Amino acid sequence: MKNNELNHQPKKYKHLTEDQRLLIQNGLDLGMTFKQIAKRIKKDPTTISKEVKKHLLVKESDVQHFDKQGVPTKITCPYLLKAPFVCNACPKKSRQCGFDKHFYYAKRAQNEYLELLSESRENVALNKESFYEMDHIISNGIHNGQHLYHIIQTHDLPISKSTVYRHLKKG
Repeated sequence: MKNNELNHQPKKYKHLTEDQRLLIQNGLDLGMTFKQIAKRIKKDPTTISKEVKKHLLVKESDVQHFDKQGVPTKITCPYLLKAPFVCNACPKKSRQCGFDKHFYYAKRAQNEYLELLSESRENVALNKESFYEMDHIISNGIHNGQHLYHIIQTHDLPISKSTVYRHLKKG
């Protein structure tokens, strides 16, 4: 492949856009499968499934179910046990069906995504003392042959692996 051909290839975005989320909600409202929705927005069906499961809104039912001994128990709607795991297309969604209802709303999913994105990009306030303390912990761990991820997790360091690699690269 020539150098100029690489520059003209369409960019592959990893994150879902708000428009794609709206198409997912619309597809769910129409009773489409994950495969049909995925084809529509040119994503993998697994991506759609993970998106829907991650951003479910559960509305609990007021109806209480009891087992044979009279003990209150939770019963899940059989339609929620298989894809698409939501009530968006259910004809009983606006009526009291007796089960908890699960919905996917694009605007809500987009807001949750933006909030998570913002939180993940916030820097940890790091003074010289805590920086050198983390440096000492990481240096000792690497010297002892420990994997970087293991060092970060076992010492509960408030830093990402990529940040550590960035600092290591800078010396």
